[in-house]
Amino acid sequence: MKLFISYRRSDSTHAAHRVRMSLQARFGADAVFIDREIPAGRRWEDHLESMLEESTGVVVMVGDEFLRLLRKGQARVDDAPDALVWEIATAIRLRKAIYPVLFGSIDMPDRTKLPEEMREFAGYQAVFAREPAFDAAMGVLIKSIAAEHGWVDTEAPASAVSSAGSGEKASALRPDRVLAMLGLALLAFASMWWAGRLILWLAHPQAGIVWPAESAFWHGARYALATALWGLGPYLAYWLVAELRARARLPIFNLHGVLTACNVGGILVTGGTHLLLSTMPGWRLEPVWFFPTQPTPAHYVGLSLVLLAMAIAAVAVAVWEPRVRALEAARRAWGMRVVHGVSFGLVACVLWFAASLANSLPPLGQLDPVPVVGYLMLCPALSLLVAAWQYGLWHSGLGERVWQFRYLFYLVLGLYLVCTLALFAYGPTRLLAPDI
Repeated sequence: MKLFISYRRSDSTHAAHRVRMSLQARFGADAVFIDREIPAGRRWEDHLESMLEESTGVVVMVGDEFLRLLRKGQARVDDAPDALVWEIATAIRLRKAIYPVLFGSIDMPDRTKLPEEMREFAGYQAVFAREPAFDAAMGVLIKSIAAEHGWVDTEAPASAVSSAGSGEKASALRPDRVLAMLGLALLAFASMWWAGRLILWLAHPQAGIVWPAESAFWHGARYALATALWGLGPYLAYWLVAELRARARLPIFNLHGVLTACNVGGILVTGGTHLLLSTMPGWRLEPVWFFPTQPTPAHYVGLSLVLLAMAIAAVAVAVWEPRVRALEAARRAWGMRVVHGVSFGLVACVLWFAASLANSLPPLGQLDPVPVVGYLMLCPALSLLVAAWQYGLWHSGLGERVWQFRYLFYLVLGLYLVCTLALFAYGPTRLLAPDI
């Protein structure tokens, strides 16, 4: 096996090296070639052509600048060939297996927009490796390459025999993992308790008041839940959709990908808001438009079933779309219309639920609105912070070993937690617990 990585240095250098490291970790260092390995003194054109002839597969990196740089290369007045076009055209001419890896926000380019000698490239199935689904995409790529080459991991049978001989199940939890999980659970419990004590002290700093341990824990749990859902909810929704679509070899930034991310994120945020408001004594949801002024318990049971159906439908549509796309042409067209219709319907349902929550918000009364508004405005910054971290690692070539970048992230994250905790204590805590 010999894999040739074809990329453009001005567009995908770092992405190509990440793919190389992933492939080498699986197939071995000698199984992957990249142009940085050309020996000194060799003519690079001759060496690249030789490696293309020896290769059994070509991995082509496709970024956001792929088409623009192709057009720029075609517009040059000199006779110098475009190296990337030459590599792809040579791989097509030699009938090599080609694996496009799309790491930007684009889909596979249309064949009419490609140079004539490489138009067949548009017909190859791509792998979508945009962050945060890069690892999932690499798993799909490695599986495809292994299946194409008939490659078998020689360590797998040995481990399987060892497991079978010992009589242990592969899924059994080891004692050290159980202890680690228990330790993390205790740490999370203690962290929420200390956060709750700090929130109670900030919200009611009078001396001599001793708050029960359970009260401190539940106030800390409220803060953790609210910050996780409102702060990380949008990012978690995007991550979930990206993972599912990368494993199904589907682009993230098409119509259905955006709709699915919006639906999942909206359900997480609105569902978490409903859960938090439900902890208020005497609070109840007042849905707009489709609810009587004097609801009965049956109406609330129906409302609960509708909310559950929304969550199930959002996940089901995300899972079913790849199966629909695998159908034949007529059934696929009909199925995609159904998928898009359900997705737009879910968007309308999420907006209706958000409007119902807004209609049911408790009055602020004499409470200062600045901490409440400040906390709600600061929450989405957590998703932006995590996205910026991944963007820096991906596009800047910074790894976790760069301690300056890592500790800068920790510093900003610590400041974010301190600010949100203080705002939560002065605003949402007094709103959710009027007895404070």
